[in-house]
Amino acid sequence: MSKYPEIRIKDAWLLRENASKHLHELWGKDTQLADDAWMENRVKQYQKAWQTYEKKILNGMCDLLGLSFRQNVIDVYIAPWFGAFSDPLVIGVMREPDQFVDTLTHELIHRLLTDNSSIPYETKLFPNWQKLFGKNHSFTTIVHIPVHAVHKAIYLDILNEPERLERDKKSDIQHNAKDYIASWQYVDSNDYQIIIEKLRNSYKHLADK
Repeated sequence: MSKYPEIRIKDAWLLRENASKHLHELWGKDTQLADDAWMENRVKQYQKAWQTYEKKILNGMCDLLGLSFRQNVIDVYIAPWFGAFSDPLVIGVMREPDQFVDTLTHELIHRLLTDNSSIPYETKLFPNWQKLFGKNHSFTTIVHIPVHAVHKAIYLDILNEPERLERDKKSDIQHNAKDYIASWQYVDSNDYQIIIEKLRNSYKHLADK
């Protein structure tokens, strides 16, 4: 059995036939909703792009945090008119394949932090992260400080591709994602490696309770 979960990137056709259709009626009346053939090609592009980086990224995030995924299989659902979120793991179709890799990495870090084999799934992590990073941040900023610290390490130390980090930050600025920007600022000001070490120690402490 592999040490890491199987990542299954798939066309979320049921979601597409239901939620995506309703969203398309709201936002895309003058455009054509992605059909089966288009989606098949898009999913293949995403699968190919991810395969190039998969082992390095999964190995990197697990080693950095000292954690293992609880699940053996993680399904990644691709559907039009969606952004990206981690549980269930859904990603939209507008990202280019290379950028999709970074989005999927982001969501998988969320998943590893919240659903790992070291602590119960129901563990309330937010109060612990407030103690580590301060209470003067929004909820969204707090939950992204751990994600961005790990992602920065992956960009710089695992993949050795700092241009991906800069692209990620630039995208948040372009979309005026204030909570994400604040998270990046915290990570840049407080040393991502120290943040990750604090996270490792906090999970060890939680596991010993």
